[in-house]
Amino acid sequence: MGGINAQDFINELIFCLNEKDTVKAKALLQFASDANVDVKVQKMALAELAKGPENVVFPLLEYLTKIEISNTEVQESLYELILDKAYGNTNLVTEYIANNEKKTRIQFIRAAGDLFLEDTIPVLIQVVQSETDPELVIPAMNSLAVFRKPEHIEIFSSFTTHPDPDIIKAAIFAIGALSNPQAADTLISFLCENEIINKLVVQALTEKQDLYDLEKITLLLSSPVTIIRDTAIDELINMGKKATPLLTKAFQNAEADYMVHLITTLGYIEDQAAIPAIIDIINTQPKDANIRQAAYEAMERIPSPRTAICLVQGLQDPEESVRMSAARAIDKNLSKPLVAGLKNIVRDKSPEAVSTVSALIDTDATNIFNFLMGEESFRELAGTHIAEKASPATRKAFLKNMAAIGQIKFAKEIAAKITGKNKAETSSSMKIVVVDDSKMMLKLYQNKLSVLGLTCEIYHRPEEAVKRILSGKTNLVITDLNMPNISGLELTMEIRRKFTRTDLPILMITTQSDFIGEQEGEVNVNASLLKKTGINRILHKPFSDDDFKESVFKLLPT
Repeated sequence: MGGINAQDFINELIFCLNEKDTVKAKALLQFASDANVDVKVQKMALAELAKGPENVVFPLLEYLTKIEISNTEVQESLYELILDKAYGNTNLVTEYIANNEKKTRIQFIRAAGDLFLEDTIPVLIQVVQSETDPELVIPAMNSLAVFRKPEHIEIFSSFTTHPDPDIIKAAIFAIGALSNPQAADTLISFLCENEIINKLVVQALTEKQDLYDLEKITLLLSSPVTIIRDTAIDELINMGKKATPLLTKAFQNAEADYMVHLITTLGYIEDQAAIPAIIDIINTQPKDANIRQAAYEAMERIPSPRTAICLVQGLQDPEESVRMSAARAIDKNLSKPLVAGLKNIVRDKSPEAVSTVSALIDTDATNIFNFLMGEESFRELAGTHIAEKASPATRKAFLKNMAAIGQIKFAKEIAAKITGKNKAETSSSMKIVVVDDSKMMLKLYQNKLSVLGLTCEIYHRPEEAVKRILSGKTNLVITDLNMPNISGLELTMEIRRKFTRTDLPILMITTQSDFIGEQEGEVNVNASLLKKTGINRILHKPFSDDDFKESVFKLLPT
């Protein structure tokens, strides 16, 4: 205790309180810092102060806010004591907020909000509008927001262009704390090209959990601004099952891009309650292939064997990516009716049977193979596809899977048929990294690159891909645009911190029309926007094999 006797210290403090001698008490409390007394004695002193009358204790508490106390428990106990004594003493709280040292003002600014002292509103507004120190302005905003006065929206809004990002954040969340549509509409009006502001706005809307606000967030999935849309998707996924009714309700009259994001978000939430709405989409077979693919991918993430029979129709889809998505969904939703339906399809060896078997094999739909191996037609079609059409990576995975389920003889029979060009593994000096949150799309790209004589590294998590790309030589990055946590644009920005568009080309493949415009029926890519974002080329889903080939070879070194 630095030579000070603890008991003498407490006894002297009690005497001062009893005599209402604040002058001597303050002189005594100057020794209450960490350097002079330990935590135990500090707590004992606060306990004695709690027993004293407000008119004596108040100035002593104000004095203690200026003393160096680093222990968080003691700090919290001091603040609790301030709350206890401040309740019913609004005039003193107002006085200490307006006229005192910064440390003291901050404590009483907090207390004004925590105790909901409405009479302090004028002085809080004065602090917000006249002070420049963020350490005063931000807590004053936070306390002012507690009162939820619509007339304060204009005050907070004036700070959304402030140079200090912390003050901007406080202003946005202060508006978000107001429970009325005007506040939500005001926040929406702040959305712009500023990534930080966009994220804060969406987070502020989400934090309230008001129905009007949540409907606004859901509508943001239709935004043409990638960062706004992706932030809304992430927040809705974090919200979980609460978001399901909002997302399914938004299906009505949703445009294609919007519908894709609604369905994809539901898939990541993994709520069984979303299944009927997704099944309805599958059964109506929308014209837009991206919507069909999104529906099957969502069903892969939300297994429901009882409704799985409807997934079989996806294996006959004209788009390869949709067929593969359906195959992966089927593999996760196996049921007796579904297996029976698949057996009937492959038995006739029709073109539909060929595309079904190809899709199942190309997506590594390992669970279904056990049930189909007894069908001679499946064995024949599978053998033909592996020997003549499958990529080396797919062939290797299939043969390994056959061995794993005891079909060693069958695997050897197929291997014997693989000769010449089909037997050779793809070999290329080009280093290509592919990033997509869809494992099915990764497999699709891997297969298509293999046909072109190229190999690639595939990454399901963008954060892992970033580390790989920045650590070594890469000739081309192929990435999706919309991915949870890290979008394709955010991935691009990270890459561009180290590599220019010439050093490392980036091909972005997306369902989204962010970079696409239509002029007299022609699809045009916004070249200036590509340059601004750091992307070299955009390929819009669904795409043809020729489009993919042209895009890849256009960007790879000669």
